[in-house]
Amino acid sequence: MYSIKQKGMTLIELTVVLLILVALAGLALPYVSGTSRKALCDATDVSMMNIKQVIMQRYYLDTLGSFPVSKGNGDYSLNYLFVNGGWGAFDLDSQIGWRGPYLQGGMLLGATDVSSLHSSFKSTTFVNKVLANGQTVALDSWGRPFVIQVVSKANCSSNWGITTNELQCARLVSAGSDSGLGLGEGSIATDITAHKSGGDRVRYINVPTPVLDINTPCGE
Repeated sequence: MYSIKQKGMTLIELTVVLLILVALAGLALPYVSGTSRKALCDATDVSMMNIKQVIMQRYYLDTLGSFPVSKGNGDYSLNYLFVNGGWGAFDLDSQIGWRGPYLQGGMLLGATDVSSLHSSFKSTTFVNKVLANGQTVALDSWGRPFVIQVVSKANCSSNWGITTNELQCARLVSAGSDSGLGLGEGSIATDITAHKSGGDRVRYINVPTPVLDINTPCGE
């Protein structure tokens, strides 16, 4: 009979292995973290493109060239992709009317949600219609509402530097990644009548993007 001795790792060997694993984890974390930020940014850009397509290929055509708005008013808001805002139901013969909701998965704001929003989401300097209790919003990847900003043809030229035959110019804005996640963790730095600033991400809807408003590539 032979006895078999099973050799295990010594304490020193185990310590060395653990140190190597810790070092590798330290090297990997910055890369993983950077990838996550880039993924959030990329996903936000894709969402903005999808919302743009929904507006221009559905809502805009259904409502005779209107951006999301309460009928007869100028309170532009993505909320009107979820509710009809006074538009009549879509008529199959005339092909005119509201046939939403045009977006799915929006967040219905409650009083607590509104109280936690940054003040820029509740100021007409930054949004055509302030976000309020009972509105439905579409969220970017950082958990903050997308907003739509709309200006007249004249202001499109004077404020955004765009020459166009369109009666109005519109763009989508995300507050971007300047701070943490959640409703109250970021502000819109882009005035309706100004070019983008800060970490905002902007996508023009019906006109070319001015050079000053081109987004920084995700991850840079």
